[in-house]
Amino acid sequence: MAKFCTNCGKKLVDGRPCDCMKKQSKKVEEVESNAGDMLNDFLEAFKGIFAKPVETMKKYANSSKIILAMIMIAVNSLVFGLYVYLFAKESIGLFSSSLLGIGRAASVPASVFFWPFLFMIVFFFALAGLLYLFCGPVLKDEADFKEIVGLVGVNALLTTVTILVALIFIFIKPVISIILLAIGGVMYLLNTYHGFTNLVGIDKNKMMYVFTASYAITLFIVCYILPKIFM
Repeated sequence: MAKFCTNCGKKLVDGRPCDCMKKQSKKVEEVESNAGDMLNDFLEAFKGIFAKPVETMKKYANSSKIILAMIMIAVNSLVFGLYVYLFAKESIGLFSSSLLGIGRAASVPASVFFWPFLFMIVFFFALAGLLYLFCGPVLKDEADFKEIVGLVGVNALLTTVTILVALIFIFIKPVISIILLAIGGVMYLLNTYHGFTNLVGIDKNKMMYVFTASYAITLFIVCYILPKIFM
């Protein structure tokens, strides 16, 4: 009478034990190894984008780093959503206590976190998509969308750090918090533009117009079109 593996149901041959557990163990080890490698890459990019930004952008503006870039974008968007939520909560609480004479505890809907998070996700991918559109189909350059996403993602680490610092200043000096946020945005734009010039092969004279147009359209989408659709 044929025997079957109690774990996977596979028919056993000559009474030999099934190798399904070995395969499962190997898969688990591969997943753990990949997760470990991704974490190491994230930490390395986190340090490198400040210490050696040019080299780091060259390394991570790579199609093989697309998953890591998406994680960087998600982390940045989460932190930004948290910043807007806490800033709104603190501002409403301050207004209530100083002008209305009531406690500072303020109730802020979860949508105050969700919409900034969603809009930042759209911002990064819209910017990457438009840069690719202008460089690829429009100007006939051999641009790689995944590489551009990698560039956009690794530079998102810059604003992630500045937003985290700005979070602290929400409760100390909100004006400084806003200034830090603006500095992070400027750093992001400068680094992304610099990395973009090294990533694609279009005429340098057209570079400024491509980047400016892509950024302007992205802002229009995020600041005007998305609120019209969702809010």
